[in-house]
Amino acid sequence: MNSAVKKYAGMNQAARGYGLLTLFALVVTGMIGSGVFTTSGFALESLGSRQAVLAAWVVGGLIAVAGAVAYGGLASRLPQSGGEYLYLSRLLHPFAGFLAGVVSLTAGFSGGIAFAALTCQEYATAIMPLPSWLPDQTVATVVVLLACLIHVEAGRLAAGLNTVIVLVKVLLIAGLILWGYRTLGWSGPSDGQPLGLKPTGLSLGSFAMTVVWIMFSYTGFNEAVYVAAEARAPRRAVPLALLLGTVVTTLLYLALNDIFLRSAPADELAGKPEVAAIAAGILGGPQLEWWMRVAIVLSTLSAAAGMTMAGSRVAVAMADDRLLPTWFSGQPGRRRAVLLQAGLAVALVQLASIRDLLGMLGVTLSLCSAITAATLFLREPVSQPAADRTRPHAAILTAAGLYVLATVSCAVLMCLHDPWQLAGTAAIVSLAAVTWPFVRPQS
Repeated sequence: MNSAVKKYAGMNQAARGYGLLTLFALVVTGMIGSGVFTTSGFALESLGSRQAVLAAWVVGGLIAVAGAVAYGGLASRLPQSGGEYLYLSRLLHPFAGFLAGVVSLTAGFSGGIAFAALTCQEYATAIMPLPSWLPDQTVATVVVLLACLIHVEAGRLAAGLNTVIVLVKVLLIAGLILWGYRTLGWSGPSDGQPLGLKPTGLSLGSFAMTVVWIMFSYTGFNEAVYVAAEARAPRRAVPLALLLGTVVTTLLYLALNDIFLRSAPADELAGKPEVAAIAAGILGGPQLEWWMRVAIVLSTLSAAAGMTMAGSRVAVAMADDRLLPTWFSGQPGRRRAVLLQAGLAVALVQLASIRDLLGMLGVTLSLCSAITAATLFLREPVSQPAADRTRPHAAILTAAGLYVLATVSCAVLMCLHDPWQLAGTAAIVSLAAVTWPFVRPQS
C-alpha cells in the first residue's frame, strides 16, 4: 500500500506543482458553485424567518472555518492526494478509507457535479430557451459531459482556465453585493417589501436541518487536499489555501444572502431554487436578472469542472491500493475515472431533484468529513517516516474538536426532525459494506 503511494507521490513531485493561487481558486470554486444560489429559498421555507436563515449561514461558516483548519492539519500530516480516502485508510482502518472513497465518488463528486449541473439548468433555461421536444434534463446532462470532456482532453489547461473563471466569478459576485447594498442600504428590509412569512417553522430540529443543507455550500473548503501531492510546498500552501478560501467565501456568502433575503418578499423566495435570480430581478429589473443568471451559469460550470478535476484523484488513489481495478491507475486511469464520475453524475441528474440532492449530500459529506477530522486525535501510523511525523498544534486540535462536535450534533438533530434525510447516507454506507468483502482481499 505504501509503495504505491510513494510511487504516485514521486511521479507528481517531478511535475510542476500547483501554486497557492490555483489551490485557493480550487477551494473557492468548489464552494461557490451552486448551493449558495439555491439553498436560502428552501431554508426560508423551513425556518420562516430571514434572521434565522442568516444565523444558519453564520453557524455554517464558523463550522466550515473550523473544518478548514482541521483539514490543514491533515494536509500537513499527510501531504498526498486522495482526500478523506487517504486519511481514513492510513490513520483509522482500510474499510473506513474505502467507505470514504465510495462517499467521495458517489455523493462528494458525482453528486456535487449533478447538483451543480441541475442548478446551472435551472438558471440557464430562462436565458436560453430550448425546444419543448428535448428531455427535461438536457442542459444538466450537457454540463456534466462538457466538464468531463474538458478534463479528459486538457486537465492542466482546464486548471488554469478554472482559476481565471473563479477570479471573474468573484468579481461579479462582489459587484452584485456592492450594487445590492447601494440599492438597499446596510441594514433592515427594503421599503415596501415586507418579509411576508411568519416564523412558524422555526425549531431546533429545523434549524439543525437547515445548517446541514447550508453545509453543502461549504463542503468545498476541503477541495485542495484532493490534489495535495501535486502542490508546490503542500505542507504550507494547502493549509493556507484552505483557510483563506474558506474565510473569503464565508464573507461573500453572508453578504450575498443578506442581499437576497432583503431584496424580495419572503413568500416570493420561499421554496424556490432560483432565489438569486428572483432577488436580482426585483433589485435591478430584467437586465440585472439576466446578468445574474449568466454569472450563475458560469459559476456552476466552473464548479462542475473543478469537482471533475479533483474527484478523479480519489479513484486513482483507491486503484493504487487495489480497492478499485488497476484500470484506474496512473494518468490514463485518471481519465477513465473522469468518465466513471460523469456516468454517475448523469444518472443522478436523471433520478433526483435539487432538494433531494441537497439533503442527501449535506448530511453524508458532513459526517464523512467529521470522521476524517477526528483522525487528528489518533497517532500517526508507524509506517509514516519518522522525519515526517508531526504532532498537530493545540489550535488545530481545538478546531477539529469543534468541527466534529458541531457536525455530529446537527446531524443527530436533523435525524430526529426528519429521519428520511438520512436515507441516501444509509444507502451509500450499505453499498460500501456489501462491496467491502469482495475488495478486501486485494487491499
